[in-house]
Amino acid sequence: MDIADTRKCNLWNLDRLADYLAIAPDVLRGYYDEISEDAGFLAGINARLKKVREEYGFIKAIFAREKIESADWFAFERILIYVLVRHLKPETVLETGVYYGGNTSFLLAGLHRNGKGRLVSIDLPDSAIRAGASAGAAPRHPLVGDSELYQPTLKPGFIIPDYLKEHWDFVEGNSLEVIPTRLETFDLYLHDSDHSMEFLTAELDAAWPRLSPAATIVVDDIDWSNAFFSFCVNHRLSPVLFTDNGKDNLRVRSGVVKIDHPRNRERAFTGAGAVSA
Repeated sequence: MDIADTRKCNLWNLDRLADYLAIAPDVLRGYYDEISEDAGFLAGINARLKKVREEYGFIKAIFAREKIESADWFAFERILIYVLVRHLKPETVLETGVYYGGNTSFLLAGLHRNGKGRLVSIDLPDSAIRAGASAGAAPRHPLVGDSELYQPTLKPGFIIPDYLKEHWDFVEGNSLEVIPTRLETFDLYLHDSDHSMEFLTAELDAAWPRLSPAATIVVDDIDWSNAFFSFCVNHRLSPVLFTDNGKDNLRVRSGVVKIDHPRNRERAFTGAGAVSA
């Protein structure tokens, strides 16, 4: 798909999000233009991509491009989380699954523009993921082959521009073990780690008591299992679903649900630490 058509898909998705949030479409479109025109952000990303290409020979997925000229070359989810951070102005954000730091960079770019907020990112290093695969564990992203495997000497988030890291707290570990130990109440939660039914169900359950009453949940690759849909049904939450931006056959990829959304059939959530009946 032509990059111009990709942008059309992104704009269509943002208009659906605006409808879900009951705000004017121009608000989200303005944030989209903002990140698309942020030359410093793209320069920072390109510098990091060039560095790992030259030092480690990475030539797969996003690393195959000599230069990223537009944010439209990233999946729609990156645009989605940026505009959500800019619009919702969260004080605390939880992210699971960092990998090379694509999502993380967009989250941090939003916090940087807001001038406030902390992002807590949780992930295992590549060496632990490879060790799990060698021991027979299912890969976290089985549909992308080896395109997301990187060198054990690199830490998750290695393409994040340095100027964005002032808002970032990285925690190395398994999200199912780390989330219950956190004392924060999170206003935005992004899942992009293990998408299997068992793991995602457990992670959503772990995160639920740590979310604020008006928190927003974003789950990537919702078509890989029914965990996100089961979670919404069990908690009586009404989500909105989004396709990718055209480079992946317009599969439904991302799910968003706002806990206090008026479309929810019943407020099954009464505050941080609450559990649905």
